[in-house]
Amino acid sequence: MYPLDPSPEQMRAIGEAALEAVVSFIGGLEEAPAAGRGGGFELARRLRAAPPETGGPFEPVLAEVIEAAAHAYETCGPGYLAYIPGGGLFSAALGDFLALAVNRYVGLAAPSPAVVQIEENVACWLCSLFGWDERSQGLLTSGGSMANFSATVAARHAKLGEDLARGTYYVSDQAHASVTKAATLAGFSRRNLRLVPSDDELRMDADALRRMVREDLAAGLRPFLVVASAGTTNTGAIDPLEQVAVRAVHVHPQVVLGGFFILTERGRERFRGIERADSVTLDPHKGMFLPYGTGALV
Repeated sequence: MYPLDPSPEQMRAIGEAALEAVVSFIGGLEEAPAAGRGGGFELARRLRAAPPETGGPFEPVLAEVIEAAAHAYETCGPGYLAYIPGGGLFSAALGDFLALAVNRYVGLAAPSPAVVQIEENVACWLCSLFGWDERSQGLLTSGGSMANFSATVAARHAKLGEDLARGTYYVSDQAHASVTKAATLAGFSRRNLRLVPSDDELRMDADALRRMVREDLAAGLRPFLVVASAGTTNTGAIDPLEQVAVRAVHVHPQVVLGGFFILTERGRERFRGIERADSVTLDPHKGMFLPYGTGALV
C-alpha cells in the first residue's frame, strides 16, 4: 500500500461504519416524517465553515453527513407523495460505490475497454426500449437537463451546421424549464424559440406546431428541433407523438417522468409514435428508482 493510503484494516473499519450507518438510516425510513425532521436551514447555517487546516477522524464526518440527510424531505420514504419520486435502490448505490472505488478512466475505450462496454450495454438496452436497432447509440448523463442540452447540440449540428441565426426550435408551453435553458446554452436566443400552445388536455397542439413550422419556412428560416413531452412534469400529459413528427426536423421527446412505462403494454400504447423520434431523454433516477444523478440520452 502507498504510505498515505489507509491500511486494509482501516478501510474495512470505515467501510463497515459507513455501511452500518446507511443500513440504520434506511431502516428508519418507514417511520420518518415526509418533510424531514425540520430545522434544516438552521443546521445548514451551523455547517458553514472554512476548510479545516488538518484532517480528522472518519466517524464525526459520517455522523454529520447522516444528520444532514435526516434534515431533508424524505423522498425515499413511503409517506412522500409530492413531486417526482427518487426512491434509490441499495444495489444501485453499491454500484456507484464500486465505480468510484475502482476509479477507471472511461473517457476513451482504450484505457478501460471492458468497463466502457458495460456502459455501452446499458445505452443499448435503453435504445432497444424504443424499438431501435444496433445502429442507435446513447450516453448516460447527470440527469434530464444535461440530456436535453446534449440533444439540442446534436440537433443543431445535424440540421443547421453553423447557421444558428436562422434556426428555430419548437417547445410546448408545458415543457420543462431545462429545454429553453439548453437552447440558450447551445447558442440560441429567445427569438429562435417558438412556444407551441397546448390543447385542453395540456398536450402540444400538433396543428399549431405544423402551422408555425410552415410560417417559418416561408419566412426563410430553418426549423430544426421539436421538443415534445411524453409525460410532462406538471400533469403527466403525453403529447400526440405521431402527429408532432415533422419531416426534416429533429424530433426529441422528453420521457423523463414516465419513460419506463414503455416496458408495459399500456405504456407502449400511450407512447405510440415515439419510435419515429430522433432522440429521447430518459431519467432512470425517476422511473427506475436509481440514485439521483442518473439520466440518459438515446
